[in-house]
Amino acid sequence: MKTAMKSARSVIKVSIAATGLFFLFCANPSPQPFFRMYTQSDPGKLDPFYSTDVVSGRILAMMCNGLFAIDERGNLVGDLAAWHHFDGKTLRVKIRPKVYFHNGRECTADDVIFSLNRVRLGEHPTSPRKGMLSPVRTIEKTGADSLAIHLHGVHATFPYVLTMPACFIAAQESDFSSGRIIGTGPFKLSEWKQDERIVLVRHDAYFKGRPKLKGIEYRIIPEDLMARFEFTSGNLDYFELPLLGKAFQSENTYRIIDMPEPGVHYIALNTRRKPFDDTQFRRALNMAIDKKAIINALFDSRFAIAPGPVPDGTGGYAAPHLPAIDYNPSDAGKIIAARCARECELTLLVKADYQLELVARMMQHFFSEVGLTVRVQTLEWSALKSRVLRGDFDMAYFTWYGDYPEPENYLAPLFHSKNAGIGGNRALYANPAVDALLEKAGAETDTQKRFDIYRRAEGIIRDDAPWIFLWTSVKRVALSGRVRGFAAYPAFTAFKGESMYFE
Repeated sequence: MKTAMKSARSVIKVSIAATGLFFLFCANPSPQPFFRMYTQSDPGKLDPFYSTDVVSGRILAMMCNGLFAIDERGNLVGDLAAWHHFDGKTLRVKIRPKVYFHNGRECTADDVIFSLNRVRLGEHPTSPRKGMLSPVRTIEKTGADSLAIHLHGVHATFPYVLTMPACFIAAQESDFSSGRIIGTGPFKLSEWKQDERIVLVRHDAYFKGRPKLKGIEYRIIPEDLMARFEFTSGNLDYFELPLLGKAFQSENTYRIIDMPEPGVHYIALNTRRKPFDDTQFRRALNMAIDKKAIINALFDSRFAIAPGPVPDGTGGYAAPHLPAIDYNPSDAGKIIAARCARECELTLLVKADYQLELVARMMQHFFSEVGLTVRVQTLEWSALKSRVLRGDFDMAYFTWYGDYPEPENYLAPLFHSKNAGIGGNRALYANPAVDALLEKAGAETDTQKRFDIYRRAEGIIRDDAPWIFLWTSVKRVALSGRVRGFAAYPAFTAFKGESMYFE
C-alpha cells in the first residue's frame, strides 16, 4: 500500500510542477469576443430527440429551452412555462408570450406538443428517450399558448423530467434530417466542424434579454493535458480540473471555482453472478476498500465518501441516518474466505483513462489484502458499456450524473428491477421491497413524505450493497480572468451562458 501511495503522490507532484511551468511561461494572447470552452468529443447529434450524452445536453441547453429548468439553487422553475398547475396526474401549462425561435417565429403550444410527441411516439430504437415520457397518456392543446399533459397515473416528479434535453422544444420547421434544429435559446448554431469546433452565436431576440456575449466556441480537445496547455496559454476561458487536480492555485490571470456536481462514483456488482449474488459477500467488498486512504492519496478536499447512492443535499434531500459501510479488512477477509474459494479470481472493468486506472490499481491492492485476486481490465467506453449491458462482467467502475436534482433520479433508474441493464440498473439488482417503495414514492406528491420513503429505500439498498459505494465530488474549474457572471448550476443542462460577460 505504501508503494501505491508513494506512486500516486509522485504523479501529483509531477502534475503540480508541470502546471507551474505552464503558468510561468505561457502568456495570454489578445482577448477574443467569444467565450472559449472545450469538450473531449463531438456530441452524438445536436437534436433533443437523440440526446443521451452529456456533451449534446450541455450544448443543446444553450440552443433550446424546455417548459421547466433548474435554477442555481437546484429549484424547479418555469422556463418556457409562464404559469403551470400540477396535481400529480395532469400538468397544465401556459407558455410565455413573445418567445421567439432563432428564425424569428413565435413559439406556440403546437411546437411544444410536436416536440414532446416526437420523442414520446417515436418507434424504438429511433427514439432513445421514449421511455422517459412513458407516464404520459395524452397531450391536449387548450389554447394557442396553453396545453395540458395527462398522465396514466400519479407521477409526482414528472415536471423534473421536462427539464431534460430530450424535452427541449424545437420549431416544427427545423431541418431534422440534417440535424439543424431551430430552438429558442440564448445562442444558435453557427458552425460545426467534426473533431474541431462548434460555434454558437447569440440570439438577439432571446426572451430573457439579449446575451452579453457575442458567442460561445467549443473546441474538441480529447486530452486533459492539451486542454490545460491551451487554457494556460490563453486560448481557452474554461478548464475542468481532472480528478488529480491539486495543481491549480488561483492567480490574477485566472480563478478557480467549485461547482456542485450531481454525481456519485461507484462500482457496479453483477448481482446475477456468483459470488456477487450473496449480500454478505457484496458488503465485504465494501468493507475491504479504504476509501479515505484513496481520497487522501489521490484526490483533493472536493471528494467525500458516499454512504449511499444519493448525494447529500440533492433537491433538499438528506439521509443523515445513513452511515457508510466502514472499512473493516479483518471482517471482510473472513467473509470472503468463507464464500469465495482460494482460486477465485474476479475482474474489475474500468474505462480506459489513466486516472481511473490508478484508482483501480489502489483498489486492487486493498482486495489483495483481504485475500481476493482482482484483475483490472481497461476498455474503451463503448466496449465497457456493451459488456455490462450483456451482463458479461464481475465488477465495473461507473459515475452516475443526475439529470435533475431529485432523489428519484438516483434511485428509480439505478435500482428498480424494471430498469435492469439498458435502463440504468447496471448491477442488475432486484428487490421487490425496493421496487414497491420507489413506486410508492413516485406517487407521493408531498415532498417530505416522498423523501421519507426514499430514505427507507436507500437504507435497504445500502444494506443490500449492489454497489461498492465510493465517493461524491465537487467539480473544480478554472476561468480566465476576463470572465464575469459565470454561474454554477447543480444540473449540467441548466447552464445557458446568457449571464456571462467579459471585463
